[in-house]
Amino acid sequence: MPHSTDNTPARGVWTSDDGTMAYDTARNRWPKIVQGMVDDFAQAASTCDGTALVEAREIQVALKSIKHEIINNKALKPLQPDGVGDVVKFNVEIEQTERGYTWQDCPWLFGECYLYRRVQSLFARSTDWNSFDVFKGQKDSTFVKSRAAVEELAKRYLEMMQNLEQASEEALRLIFVEMTQVALWGNATDLSLLSNLSLDQVQKLQGREAIERSQRNIVDNDTEEVWGYLTDPHRSNRRIDIVLDNAGFELFTDLVYTAYLLESGLASKIKLHVKDFPWFVSDATPSDISSMFEHLCSVDMFPNRQALDILVPKLRGLFECGAITIGQHGFWTTAASFHEMEIDATGLFKCFQGSSLVIFKGDLNYRKLVRDALWQPTTGFKTAIGPLGQTSGIKVLALRTNKADSCVGIENAARVEELDREAPGRQWVRNGKYAVISFSDGR
Repeated sequence: MPHSTDNTPARGVWTSDDGTMAYDTARNRWPKIVQGMVDDFAQAASTCDGTALVEAREIQVALKSIKHEIINNKALKPLQPDGVGDVVKFNVEIEQTERGYTWQDCPWLFGECYLYRRVQSLFARSTDWNSFDVFKGQKDSTFVKSRAAVEELAKRYLEMMQNLEQASEEALRLIFVEMTQVALWGNATDLSLLSNLSLDQVQKLQGREAIERSQRNIVDNDTEEVWGYLTDPHRSNRRIDIVLDNAGFELFTDLVYTAYLLESGLASKIKLHVKDFPWFVSDATPSDISSMFEHLCSVDMFPNRQALDILVPKLRGLFECGAITIGQHGFWTTAASFHEMEIDATGLFKCFQGSSLVIFKGDLNYRKLVRDALWQPTTGFKTAIGPLGQTSGIKVLALRTNKADSCVGIENAARVEELDREAPGRQWVRNGKYAVISFSDGR
């Protein structure tokens, strides 16, 4: 697949870049997100008293102050120490920049990470609220709304896996395509994005057209290359790492995809990498995985039990036998792009070098992979991910629905022009209706 060979580093997008999603986010989305925190926390604190009430009022005042700073484009303030070492790096970045950072004039990736890290610091420095997840209410309410999609996907997965051993090679390939798209579009509860095939339909190859049609909005699609790599008979290492994105329905699709990779033999062990604390509203933490199982076992939340009563014990068993493990690392909640992983998180980098495949889920992980930079869309994915690309020894797979300003790996300029006609104003990079399945073999 031809791509631009220009290795010149692209400039990162700033919140002052007019016409970008970064520009709109800093002025419109961030104040709304913080107001949502204020409202949800006020409700959570409404029944407390004593020191918890005193601290709650202080945190509410601080959250409102952050919103005021954003709206009025104030300078970014140094973070207050809360016992975690990354505060120093955030503050060095703020204090040493010559230009000076304000909310509406700073690197988007840094400013967004700073926002969530500053909120975390408010809770971390408290006594009664230091383990509180200000986003839990939003996560739970969103998951409740996905009831039908969860029950449908559970049923379809069990049907698909029922006779996996009898499937032909072509059917197995089509199942991989379908299941990878489940993981790709996991942040959309509308399963009409998928081809809705039973194993029998796939086996008879009646569904090839439906699967191909469902791929029309995947603007960089390396699925076949990944399938070829994973089914290579000479591949002895079958450990896979998945760097998770959102909790809720997307986390459920990730667990289903994880089960598929294990049940199909494409993986022998899988480590799920989560955030240490609440991050970017809905990013998955260890407690979100526990909550997921509580919700899935709830008859009130999921009354249609036929498929879930089979699938949920299966998923639990994979955790209990060690086939699925959970990994945490402080690097995930810094403002660093993944270009800095080799230096800032050497152990994590080496861990990934020893993995058969590292799957990065979602938009934030993609932004960090490509340094949140305004590359030409025809730039090769392997080029854009820098130290994790060529000669890194890390097999990288990015599954991302496009919701930001950066997108690479497009075949050629003619395809970019076609996409610009379909979704003018580069909306195909931002509106969540297009996606990428991008692979780098690390060679």
